[in-house]
Amino acid sequence: MFLINCLKKMITPVPDCPHYQRNCDKKAPCCGKFYPCRLCHDANYKGPKSDGCKTEIMDRYNVTIIRCRKCFCEQPPTNQCIQCGIQFAKYFCSICKLYDDDPLKDVYHCDECKMCRRGIKEQNFHCKVCGICLSKSIQDSHKCLNQIVDNDCPICLQNLKISTNYIMQLPNCPHFIHQQCFKQLINSNQRNCPICSISIAKMTKEEIEQYDQLAENSRKILPTQIKNQKVQIICLDCRQISKDIPFNYYLKCNQCGSYNTKQ
Repeated sequence: MFLINCLKKMITPVPDCPHYQRNCDKKAPCCGKFYPCRLCHDANYKGPKSDGCKTEIMDRYNVTIIRCRKCFCEQPPTNQCIQCGIQFAKYFCSICKLYDDDPLKDVYHCDECKMCRRGIKEQNFHCKVCGICLSKSIQDSHKCLNQIVDNDCPICLQNLKISTNYIMQLPNCPHFIHQQCFKQLINSNQRNCPICSISIAKMTKEEIEQYDQLAENSRKILPTQIKNQKVQIICLDCRQISKDIPFNYYLKCNQCGSYNTKQ
């Protein structure tokens, strides 16, 4: 106990990890400092001109040393301390060097993704075209686009493939987004894909009737000089073009009646 207390005073304390639960820290192969996880290392990156680590993304696969949080023994990555015997986490991946002791979180390693994924392995499949693991419930219905998830989320701008958050495909186009970001999109009354503008949900009959009234009211107050102007619009619901539409603040599709349009 005396030696352990002495070690505690000598070792620089590592903050608790906001990303994972675990009983060990990793030694970053790039800078030699201990971090709870790779995300903690990456969050500490201050740029190439700073006094800190010059590597923006820690190489998770080349971690060769971990340190027990109980006895501070440095050792190769395993899931049990070679000195005090504690288990470091419920889930351990020897490839990604990932430790997670959260009892409510399911994690598995995908050889084709070459990284660990959240979820239950038996409930997911790896789409070779999209380049990501998806739920088997959409295996036959999702829209494929080559390596589509090797891009950033259009809302939070975090890379989708290496993200630790759940992702989803938008209902009417092949683009992916974080589930939480999708909720933000809907709550902000955005009804189109931020990337391709294809509608997430088509306007209902009731919505169209409400906009018919708004368009009629708007027409009455339009300045005379623009009241007779004609414009061409594309409908983001049916993707059809309507020509010679009288200008209004609310432009109605001639094909399906939707106001989800743009000039």
